[in-house]
Amino acid sequence: MPETAVVFQAEDDLERARRGLEAAGAACRTVEPPPDLVPVAVPFLVIPDASRGALHEAVRAGVVLAGQLPYREPDDDALANLPPAPHTDEAVVGRIVIAYVTPCMATEDEIRLTAQIEGDLGPVLPYLNAALPAGTYRPAGPSFTFMNGQRLVNLSAHRVAVSRCREMIDAWRTLELVRRRVLDVWSRRDAIEPSTEHRPQVTVLEVYRRTPQINCGACGEPTCMAFAAKMVAGEQRPEHCTPVLEGEYQHLRAGLEEIGARLGL
Repeated sequence: MPETAVVFQAEDDLERARRGLEAAGAACRTVEPPPDLVPVAVPFLVIPDASRGALHEAVRAGVVLAGQLPYREPDDDALANLPPAPHTDEAVVGRIVIAYVTPCMATEDEIRLTAQIEGDLGPVLPYLNAALPAGTYRPAGPSFTFMNGQRLVNLSAHRVAVSRCREMIDAWRTLELVRRRVLDVWSRRDAIEPSTEHRPQVTVLEVYRRTPQINCGACGEPTCMAFAAKMVAGEQRPEHCTPVLEGEYQHLRAGLEEIGARLGL
């Protein structure tokens, strides 16, 4: 049976919605965030289609939603490999609260979101630009854009936008990874030379032009274009292209390694 994930900006709104649904006899269940994700997550409700009318009444009564999405079960590894939170006395970023979430326009089986950041990331962005060479810093704003796996992340002083998350648990995990990365870079700022250099973003086609374009599959991807896309997403590395590294296409090695360095690989 299709279900809907109902996302809230604040727990007070979730509680009001839940009470309204229960009073109407409408089914719902609550998905709580794991302890590691509490700084970026407000619990959300999962409701069947039959409960949507009661939810609409709750919204009419003043409950504020961040969005509604088709509910998907998280992957088994949704919380795997979450790095430890850095130890720092300076919490340059506090809570991150999702303000708006919706399916991606191009791929409706993925989601995008905008969240408000407690704190001011303005001073942090030049350090992120120096520490993450694959990202793109834009002085106007300012803002900093980078890839986290397949997910595109855009940071400004008080806001973060993320696209291509798989479902809500993945969205929470991505926001917590961003929060921890910011804290880690800021804790090491004395050893980092900040940079406001604007680097054009590396495109998939730029990487593809530096591959053999023979679709041999040695890297584990079905095509060289797929390998290029995974490199831009940070999910492949230049050395996995063995025809370039040690085969008959070694004349492409310098170019592939150079663009890999631009991507921070």
